[in-house]
Amino acid sequence: MKKNLLILLGIFILIIAILFFIYNNYIKVIILSQQSNKEYENYTENTVLGSSLMTLINKAIDRNEKNGIEKNNKNLYIENNENSIKIEIKFLESDKIFQMETISNLGSEEFIKNYNSRKFNCTKKEYHQKTKHIKYILFEEI
Repeated sequence: MKKNLLILLGIFILIIAILFFIYNNYIKVIILSQQSNKEYENYTENTVLGSSLMTLINKAIDRNEKNGIEKNNKNLYIENNENSIKIEIKFLESDKIFQMETISNLGSEEFIKNYNSRKFNCTKKEYHQKTKHIKYILFEEI
């Protein structure tokens, strides 16, 4: 009987340890996504200048590169379900929405030269379901 009790106690302790491990990993994922999102949310909650928007685009491209996000045949990043990020911009003089890759490929200097002091607001943002990281941001010129 003591042997059965010790086996049950051991199983109970093992189950508690596994649950603690799962919970601990879940908390780490939440903290990591909050830290990652905080950097982007500072830009999305306020009006930003074109120079700051270019900085954000460069950060997003760098993050995609570090995370190994693949590109399609048009040289645009392909969204994944975990850590990709897309930024799009709509300018006043055009109804077309421009991808961050297009702006980056045309040149940061050219963008800053033309849009340095123009103001942009975030009008839409989306998160990855799995990791809760920001996956998409749309800025519109005001």
